[in-house]
Amino acid sequence: MEKIGRNAPCPCGSGKKYKKCCLSAQQDNRSASEIKQRFIPVYTELDQLSNSVVDLINQSKLDEAEAVSRELLTEYPDQIDGFNRLAMVYEARGEKKKAAEHYRKAYRFAMSNEGFAQESADWFLSQAKRMDSQNDIE
Repeated sequence: MEKIGRNAPCPCGSGKKYKKCCLSAQQDNRSASEIKQRFIPVYTELDQLSNSVVDLINQSKLDEAEAVSRELLTEYPDQIDGFNRLAMVYEARGEKKKAAEHYRKAYRFAMSNEGFAQESADWFLSQAKRMDSQNDIE
C-alpha cells in the first residue's frame, strides 16, 4: 500500500488535508504519549487559510469561500490548495463544469510537482470525472 502524503486530501472524504484529519488516527498502533512526541501538528498560515475554505463551504458561505480560494492561488501559487478549494466551491454551487476544470488543474499540478503520490493525483482526476458524469446526467 502506498503511503499517503501529509498534504494530500484525506481519503475519508472530509476535504481537509490528511495531516489535519485522519493521520493521527492512522497512527493508533502507537501509544498516546508516543504520538504526542512524534506528531506535533504544525499549522501554517497556508493550512489555516486552506481549511477555512472547507469551513466556509460547510457554512454555505460560498462567496467568501471563493474569495479565500482565490487568495490561496495568489498568495501560494506553488501549492495545490487554491485549485482544489476552488473546485470544491464550484461543486458546492452545483457548477459541475467549473468544478471539473479546477479538479483537472489540481491533477496537472500534482503530476508536474514532486511530493505527490500517484494516488493523490489520481484522486483529483477521479473527482473531475465524477463532475463530468454528474454534468452529463443533468
